[in-house]
Amino acid sequence: MKTTNILLRLILMAGVVLIPVFLFSQVTGKRADRNDTYTLFSETPYARQHAGGAVVPAISIMTAAVNHDTLHKTLRQLQDWGSRFMLNENRKEIATWLLNKFLSYGYTDVKLDSFYNILNVFGYTDSTWQYNVVCTLRGSSAPDEIYVIGGHYDSYSDPDPYTFAPGVDDNGSAVAATLEIARVMSEKNFHPEATVRFTLFAAEELGVYGSQYAAQKARQEGSDIRFMFSMDQIAHDPQNLNELGGAWYPGFQWACNSSAAAIERYTNLSVMIFNTAFNGGSDSYSYWTEGFPPFACIEKNFSPYEHTPADTLGNCNIPYLGKVTAGALATMAEQLLFPTPQGVIAHSGKTDITIQWKPTNNAFLKGVNVYRSDTTGGQYLKITQNPVSGDLYHDLTAVPNRQYYYVLSSVNDSLQEGEFSEEVTGVRFSFCDTLLVLANLKGNLTTPDSVAAFYHAILDTIPFVWQDVNAGRKVSLGLLSRYHSTLWITNTANFEVQGNDLFQAVSEFIANGGNVLFAGFNPMKFWTNGTTYPVKLSDSSLFHQLFKADSVDRKAQCLMFRANAVATGYDTLNVDIQKYSDKNYPGQIFNVEVFSPGPEARVIYRLDSKYDSTSSLGKMKHHPLGLEYMGAGFKSILLSFPLYYLDTNDARKFLHFVMTEKFIYGAGINPVNPTDPFSIQIYPNPAESAITIDFVIPLKEQTDLEIFNSAGKSVGRYVNRKGSVKARIDVSGFLPGLYLLAFNGKGVHIAKQLSVIR
Repeated sequence: MKTTNILLRLILMAGVVLIPVFLFSQVTGKRADRNDTYTLFSETPYARQHAGGAVVPAISIMTAAVNHDTLHKTLRQLQDWGSRFMLNENRKEIATWLLNKFLSYGYTDVKLDSFYNILNVFGYTDSTWQYNVVCTLRGSSAPDEIYVIGGHYDSYSDPDPYTFAPGVDDNGSAVAATLEIARVMSEKNFHPEATVRFTLFAAEELGVYGSQYAAQKARQEGSDIRFMFSMDQIAHDPQNLNELGGAWYPGFQWACNSSAAAIERYTNLSVMIFNTAFNGGSDSYSYWTEGFPPFACIEKNFSPYEHTPADTLGNCNIPYLGKVTAGALATMAEQLLFPTPQGVIAHSGKTDITIQWKPTNNAFLKGVNVYRSDTTGGQYLKITQNPVSGDLYHDLTAVPNRQYYYVLSSVNDSLQEGEFSEEVTGVRFSFCDTLLVLANLKGNLTTPDSVAAFYHAILDTIPFVWQDVNAGRKVSLGLLSRYHSTLWITNTANFEVQGNDLFQAVSEFIANGGNVLFAGFNPMKFWTNGTTYPVKLSDSSLFHQLFKADSVDRKAQCLMFRANAVATGYDTLNVDIQKYSDKNYPGQIFNVEVFSPGPEARVIYRLDSKYDSTSSLGKMKHHPLGLEYMGAGFKSILLSFPLYYLDTNDARKFLHFVMTEKFIYGAGINPVNPTDPFSIQIYPNPAESAITIDFVIPLKEQTDLEIFNSAGKSVGRYVNRKGSVKARIDVSGFLPGLYLLAFNGKGVHIAKQLSVIR
């Protein structure tokens, strides 16, 4: 034994005080999960609203062939090694023994995938060759599409893993299950269209090194791994409760749903889903970090013998292990026969919503079914008459400005259908000229009256709809799809942090020609959640794409008393003398970000301070704090200070200049053909109790009329109106405020503003 191994052995034998620190990745990871809570899969929204597919006889035949005696024999053989600790000299011998087990089942593509591993512990280093065992069942029509199943084969136990670490449950159980699935597939002549990669990982217990190596190698080689099923501790069930723990990962909820559904369909196990995403203590985590979709299963009743010499065959439940093995086999078989569609994306447009997904060469498939719902999480209705081949579908039936939620399912030649994909959302854009004002104030359900009054005063004659944005009122894609221009305002540095869903919605918004004016403190924090200065913006960040800024900086306490205009048409913006960030500095504000513009952006304002640029209070003097981008696709303006702090007349003049000269209407509503005259009259306006609408739109198709309140919520919809119509609508139940009347017909999208008063 090498000297470093002796030192490591002494460290490992030092007791349980040091071990949890040393085994940071695996030991603490698994044990933390014991405190997690679960939700029964059958009680999840997915399971309640999706009955799932029928049992496939060919899969049932394979699951019935799982042999308890074979599992028991394999576990006995693994226990007989005494220890499978990653630093033991027998590690290659064990790996070779596992390789020969696969060969004995008739597989020919089996190898030891060796990697050099460096382990650092308290200043001591141990360098060893480690060996993943990889058995490949190559697919027929889609051999490059890979499905991985397995678990780690190394073991660990206190106090001396070198001497005795039987590790029958952790993780001989996953080894036995993987070998048994491979044996059954070979015995039943299962020939999949895609490739199965049975993998037994080395060196998991001290840091998931084997799976990290395998996943990183797959990513570097460009491997198309479609799914990874990981097993870890799946043989302890002393009370025979028939419960199995299931772990999900962000971005791949479909992998959890599909796996849990298959396990429950082919066994009597109830899958208990972790309520929080899984952590770094599992081989599945290594694949997730490389962008591959994983699912991990683990016994619901965690073994008290984990990482002890008592983790032996006598403390394992073989019938339970048999059911978990059958469930894992069924999951893999279903994914191979009708794989869940992956990489699903919805592209929102003005004429349709385009659904795109990752193509497959799997010859067993006929295509995909496309489902749609008006609400997230369920109530999906199939909108395709026949399975769609290829990787693209255009939803031409989408109603403008209505947000839809889509899922896909694979269909084979026998019209058997698989599980639903990840949900995506889209909307058909149809802009009006009303300005959407988005007020983001953390902790406020509504904007304070004094703040709202200021903005109402500077908006003046500009038609607008007001939306308070907070934790309970998120900005949706459907809301953004209605308004050609948005004004995003924050008055303090304390605002609701935005999430990926919103960023995706804004990306779709500008892709369809929407305009954005942002005015508030700390825009970088708002759009990136970053707080470290200075920072170079990534070209792929939404902040850069939206405002074309290259970098951002901020110096604490640097004071601004006005923004000097440096671009044609803009006027100087003065801070109101009665407003301030610090009462000792009236008419001044601080903590203002400055920008370095990219080549596509133009500086429109520079910071002006009453203090010299060499002083701490004036150190950002003359730096850009306002940018504009006037692109052909969309337009954006960025100010790093709230309009609220400005002189009222300055702010009003600025807003009107932007809306009339910069955000000029030019995209969104399709202009009406001049040969088809139309007219719309709304009276009285303002109204107290009822309005009359006269409209003439000479269309053969119906014209929909929908009314939206200032929060963008529909409060009334009137359909099947054709030609010349006079309609009387009761608005006595409407709260006082501004409303938008949207008329939508084929080729015609018109918006009118209504004011309700009392």
